[in-house]
Parts: sequence; structure tokens; C-alpha cells
Amino acid sequence: MAQFGPWPPDVEEAPVALAVSGGADSTALALLARRWRRNVLAFVVDHALRSESAAEARLTIQRLADMGVKARLLTLEPFPKGRLQERARQARFEALEAACVAEGCLDLLVAHHAGDQDETVWMRSLRASGPLGLSGIQPVSVRGRIRLVRPLLSLQPDRLRKTLQAENLPWIEDPSNANRRFERVRWRQDLTPEQRRDADTLQIAARQDRQRLEGDVAANLARYAVWHAEGWVFLEQAGMGEENLSVLLRLVSGKPYRPAREAVQTLLKHGHGTLSGVQVRRGGRFGDGVILVREENALEPQTRAGVGAVWDGRWRLLTRDVPQGALIGPLGDAVHALDLRRLGLPYAAARCLPGIWHEGQLVSWPCIGKMRGKVDFVWAGGVPATGENHFRT
Repeated sequence: MAQFGPWPPDVEEAPVALAVSGGADSTALALLARRWRRNVLAFVVDHALRSESAAEARLTIQRLADMGVKARLLTLEPFPKGRLQERARQARFEALEAACVAEGCLDLLVAHHAGDQDETVWMRSLRASGPLGLSGIQPVSVRGRIRLVRPLLSLQPDRLRKTLQAENLPWIEDPSNANRRFERVRWRQDLTPEQRRDADTLQIAARQDRQRLEGDVAANLARYAVWHAEGWVFLEQAGMGEENLSVLLRLVSGKPYRPAREAVQTLLKHGHGTLSGVQVRRGGRFGDGVILVREENALEPQTRAGVGAVWDGRWRLLTRDVPQGALIGPLGDAVHALDLRRLGLPYAAARCLPGIWHEGQLVSWPCIGKMRGKVDFVWAGGVPATGENHFRT
């Protein structure tokens, strides 16, 4: 574990969090983490997607207790149908992140292993991914307010199971892990030993290319891009490249993933347009280049206001004193009362800033950047522009 450090002191006030499903991989992670460190805290997420999931979650918590691992149950709220795995993954991470913050955990250990890595590399290779994709799952990455650490990436799943068997520890088998309706399951079952070795070769080469590419992007953004606290970016014309634009589109949108390469290339050919919920417009009065602002039509609906609430995946409310029943939503037409030129704000960006609404009326302006309103918001986009895989506690 030293290679992933430095770590906080091993004290009760700063436990290291574990994501534990009750399956073999995460149960092995809990066993090994408890040997490594006294103060660990497991979070067991009940997706409530299967009738037996609640009982399995309770069973997992009991098994963790028998191992000397403290655990907390997180039950997800129902989410809309469609894109089931994607929605479940996002809801799970949001619950885990909030729980980590509440419990004082800076780091969350997850149980991805070498088999997961091989499948990921092959899936991305057939989609013509570049070095960022082919470098696979990263051992360390920062997401939101926590750091994700994957210490088992070098270990094969059968070794993890043998570790549990040697300790006479049971685990839960999720039937979805054998359902060939899911693409990853098909790869898991069909990959040959030779293909898994090839995946390792692809990944090593891609990691070297990725490191060089990340350095180039960081230097280019420092030279050509200006990030504004109100959630928009100015990019000089000389910096209009595929990698730079991809990074900034993800940043402004607040989404965890970059848009498709082909779509970014098409946008570059036109020089302006809309992609991934972001408008790319000519710079105009801001200079020779483009501005990237959130697309108003892509904004999330209003959400209930409360300290810590996140709206549009980008803004987190810090102020406690808001009217009961208030909502967070975009300023919209209310910006007509502002002198946007004096504030140095594009009209489209101002319309997408968050405010506090109550009974259909804007009751509080935000305190963001040059706007000195009554409620404090901070940027809550889950992924930094650069350096996401080099963060250390």
C-alpha cells in the first residue's frame, strides 16, 4: 500500500473507506485492508434492484463485523429506468462520496482486479480508443471530493478467491455477473489467456503515451486556456486542438467522461457548435478564440436546496440558511437585471449560474466569482481538468 500513499494516520477520526458489495473481490479487499490498517470503514450499497438485495446487504455487514471491519449500509433511492448499469454506477458513486465525506474518509478503496483490467482494455481497443482509453483502469484517481484507490489491479480474481477459501470466508455470487446480456460479462467469459497477455502489452505502451499526452495537455491549457470561476472557459485559437477541447468540454459539462473523439473532431472542423451539453462559441469581445459555456437546454431540473446539495453535477450549495422548500435552479431571465459587461460574463454562462428559488421567485443570488450574492456555491465537477491520476492524499 505504500506505493499509493502517503496515507492519513491510522486513527479513528480518519478511516480509509472500502466499497464492499459482498462479492469475492470486495470481500477479499476488506480482509486485506483490515490486516493492513486498524481503522477502515466499509460501505455496503443496496441498489434495491433485486428483491433479495436488502437481505444480501445485511448479510454482508454481518460478515464484515465477524472480520472486525466496521460497516455502514447505504440504500439508494429509485432511479429512472433505462441505461441501468450507467445510472446504477453513478448513483452508487454519489452515495459513496457523500458517505466518505460524512465519515471523514479521504480515500475509497475499490476492488477492481487484473481481470477487470484486461476486459476494459479489450473493450476499448475495439472502439479504437487512444492512449487514454487503452491505458485502462487507473490505480489512483480523484473523483469529486475523494480519491479512488484500486490496490488489487495486479492480482488475478482466482487468487483473491483462494485467499478467502484459505480463511474459510464466504461471499455472495451476484447472478448478473454471469448474465451474457452485459458486454463485460461476455468479455470476461470469452477472453483467452493469450488475449489477456496481449491486453497487458497494449496497456503498458498506452500508459507511456498517456503520460506524455497528459503533460502536453497540461502545458497547453496553462498557455492557452483561462478558467473562470463562474464555470466557463476562454480558449485561444492557437489552443484549439482535439485533446484540449475534449478536456475542457468534460470540465464545463461536469460529466465524468469525455465526449466521443469523432464528435470532437467534427466540432473542430466547424469551429463552433454544441457537444456534451456545452456550447462552443466564437470568442467575440473576449478575444481571438472560443468560449465554452454550459448549454442551457441541457441543465438539470431544479433540485431541493440544502447545505451540500449539488445541482447540475457542477455546483454545491454551502449556505445553510435558505427558505424551507427552496430550490436550486438556473438564473435564466433573472440575469437581465445584471450588468454582465461589467462583470465580464457571457450572457449564456450567466443564465446557467445557480440561484435559490422559492415559490417561483428568485430569492438569493449566488456568490460566485465576481457575483457577490447571498448564498455560497463551490464548483463540484467530479473530475479535474488535468492531473486526475496523480493526486496524493
